[in-house]
Amino acid sequence: MKKYKIAVVGGGPAGMMAAISVGKILNSNLKEIVLIEKTNLGEKLLLTGGGRANIANSKPIKEQLLKFNTNENFLKHSFYSFTNEDLLAIFKNKGLKFKEEANGKYFPINGNANLVIEVLKEYLDELNVDVKLNMCVEIITKEDSGFHIKIRGKDNIISSKVILATGGKTYPKTGSTGHGYKIAKNFKHEISPIKPGIVPIAIKDKELQKLSGITLEDVEVSFRDNKNKIKGNILISHFGLSGPAILDLSNFYNNNTNISIDLIPNMTENELNKKIVSDLDSKGKMLIKNYLKLYQKNRFIDYFLKVIAVDGDKKLSNLSKKDRIKIINNLKEFIIDIDGVLSFDTAMITCGGVKADEVNSKTMESKLIPGLFFAGELLEPAGLTGGYNLQMAFSTGFLAGKSATKHFNNLNIK
Repeated sequence: MKKYKIAVVGGGPAGMMAAISVGKILNSNLKEIVLIEKTNLGEKLLLTGGGRANIANSKPIKEQLLKFNTNENFLKHSFYSFTNEDLLAIFKNKGLKFKEEANGKYFPINGNANLVIEVLKEYLDELNVDVKLNMCVEIITKEDSGFHIKIRGKDNIISSKVILATGGKTYPKTGSTGHGYKIAKNFKHEISPIKPGIVPIAIKDKELQKLSGITLEDVEVSFRDNKNKIKGNILISHFGLSGPAILDLSNFYNNNTNISIDLIPNMTENELNKKIVSDLDSKGKMLIKNYLKLYQKNRFIDYFLKVIAVDGDKKLSNLSKKDRIKIINNLKEFIIDIDGVLSFDTAMITCGGVKADEVNSKTMESKLIPGLFFAGELLEPAGLTGGYNLQMAFSTGFLAGKSATKHFNNLNIK
């Protein structure tokens, strides 16, 4: 039965960074760290950013912390312990450069996510991490001799400390099956309700689905019974709604039945009313459906007018007060019935997980089980799109690794 100082369970971004963090501190020529992965290293990372790896965001840490659905103080220490600049430096030291794109998103300059994983693998090799692939951890128990890690069909492993970084339930084909929650539960940790996040939303309206390919730009979307409002673009697809605004909104889904879209968020109802009234004379000869091109995409207008029951073939000068109010109300609050979010198979993240108040935010160590640490998507926080979730994975992984080395070695690497 092989013994290690520290075992990392999970070979995603959080797990790899945890092992690297440990390796840099221990600085040992011996195989004292083991990284156990059910499939291959970083498989889910290859899917991020459309396969280009949106690895981080340029926004200040204070702003990044506001992108998460839990108390920002929980992630504060990990994000400041290992910042976006620290993360990029890890890769730049190996010659991998990044470019900043819209909304502060960082991507490898050549758009190849594989190179991100290759750099991480290079670190793991240099730091003598014993990487074990295609091995499934069935159960972990804590004994007097340490943590006993039972691996299906293989010899068990004993480790003085364990870092759990098994991911959530999204994209199960990459190995994220939610098994880490069972391991955490065995240690009496509570798991907050889990659900798909950063995921498209299904709709009921077949006519709207026929408009697949249309993008509603710079709108504001919310669930009608929820205060969270998201600005951005919405993409209409053959099954429903997607695009950045919808993906971010999905994190707040709670069995909602419809969403509200403000199609012109930069104007109030009063401003919009004044604008239309003032245009009745100067643009009175225009057909209503043509006039609405000032506000909406051409293909969406016919659908919009049909839903609100306004005749778009009338001249603007003949627009009744009742129809004007209809148009204004629906431009500011267009309601779409939904069928819920899509499944974990298509979601990018898992919302919910190991309860944050049971984990020491300054170390990522369990408050219940000394020597047990958590990192990454297995934890309760979930962020919006833009590289924030990968930053969380890397930052919590780094902090968990650094903290787990305490009493093994007093060396600091910051």
